[in-house]
Amino acid sequence: MDAEIRNYYEILLEQTVAERKLGEQLGADPLADLYCLTLNQLPCRYFRHRVDLSAYASTDELIAMQKNVDQALERALEYIAHHPRKD
Repeated sequence: MDAEIRNYYEILLEQTVAERKLGEQLGADPLADLYCLTLNQLPCRYFRHRVDLSAYASTDELIAMQKNVDQALERALEYIAHHPRKD
């Protein structure tokens, strides 16, 4: 398939991780675990073009999605803190 289909929660998570500079604080493996643990708590919200999402989602819905990401990220960070990798 040639279509660029993305999950909006992935984009929100990428932006949040960058804003909080978590990539600088965690190594590559814990960061990958963080993404998986966080995204597994969230529903999928697919879009093809970003304009599609902004046209079909209300401001309240977009705010709620960011809140969901923040809460899931906090739970994932807590899990990682209490369950360190044993590589």
